[in-house]
Amino acid sequence: MKNYRYLFEMAAALAVYLLVLVASLSYLKHNVLRDPMRLVVTLLPVLPCLLVIWTVLRLLSRLDEMQRQIHLQAFAFAFVATALLSFSYGFLENIGFPQLSMFVIWPMMASLWGVGIAIGVWRYR
Repeated sequence: MKNYRYLFEMAAALAVYLLVLVASLSYLKHNVLRDPMRLVVTLLPVLPCLLVIWTVLRLLSRLDEMQRQIHLQAFAFAFVATALLSFSYGFLENIGFPQLSMFVIWPMMASLWGVGIAIGVWRYR
């Protein structure tokens, strides 16, 4: 039951993010704003990301000790694997690989977190 609550909260947070992102991009595309206002509208999608942080922290507060251990190890795995991959790719850019946007970091880290959870669940079952 708790996982359904987390999934609902995360889906809601991501839906709010998506709505704010689309509104922000649309507004920026169709309106000429002064520089300070343009900066504010550009950064508006960051605010719903605070809901994502809140959702993850709520998830962690609801977990038992074993699940927390699995998530801790999954976070550690995601952190160091993302560091290794992004650092390695930075070297590859020196020999002509295309430059990647910073937008690839979060999806990479989230995916690796999921891989870490799967490994942890498999390891402790």
